[in-house]
Amino acid sequence: MNTRQMRKHCTLDDAGKRLVQQAMDDLGLSARAHDRILRVARTIADLEGSEGIRTEHVIEAIGYRSLDRKLWAK
Repeated sequence: MNTRQMRKHCTLDDAGKRLVQQAMDDLGLSARAHDRILRVARTIADLEGSEGIRTEHVIEAIGYRSLDRKLWAK
């Protein structure tokens, strides 16, 4: 998914934006990680048949990112 597609398909509400920003600050994530979280959240929303990305999708995507970082840190 390129940048234009991400802007179109991975829009977040205010709560979702705050969650991603907090995760970036707390976990020290990069812009690349930000985009990955959005892509994963979009995938989770698609699997649930949801038209938009909801807060719970963002939380789940951040959880996967945190898990990924823990596994690679070993």
